Amino acid sequence: MTTYTATSRRTSALRRGFTLPELATAIGLALAIAAIMMTLLQQQVTFHRIVKAQRFLVDDAPQINNTITQILSRADAYRIHSNLSDAVSGANAVTDGGRVLVLGFLNPDGSRDRGIISFESDNGKDVLAYYNMNSSATFSEAGNPDWLISRQVSDAEFFVQNGVFRMRLTGPAGEIITYSGTPRL
Repeated sequence: MTTYTATSRRTSALRRGFTLPELATAIGLALAIAAIMMTLLQQQVTFHRIVKAQRFLVDDAPQINNTITQILSRADAYRIHSNLSDAVSGANAVTDGGRVLVLGFLNPDGSRDRGIISFESDNGKDVLAYYNMNSSATFSEAGNPDWLISRQVSDAEFFVQNGVFRMRLTGPAGEIITYSGTPRL
């Protein structure tokens, strides 16, 4: 027969919890893990900001390049204008500081069509737009663009430098990309 004394009950009752050093160690480990997690979260947020800031260069610029390359590869001639109304009327061509590029396309039957790439404002938002027009269209017939090349461009400039056509695009974060090329002649 085993008899329990008051001392054995007290020691078993006291042993149910943690000692002060054990509790301090557990809290210290929890704080260290929390600090590491906060550091990792901060790194993730910073990385996300960097990727978001580079979105124009990574996502939009290659698509714009493909589109412009496809359009320019079919063009037989080009003209640069400061605004869309001059471009449609064919007046006041420039070689520097243009916002509109007019492209001429020769059809198999000998007729000509025009394509217009225009940097303009659409409902208060800057866009790079494309118009597909026949050669006898007027400004009032230009209407709305046939499609938008990009909504992420904050500035676009068309110019000729040393006889080479260039297009300088500025992205939403101020990044600048310059495309160079020439239509087939």
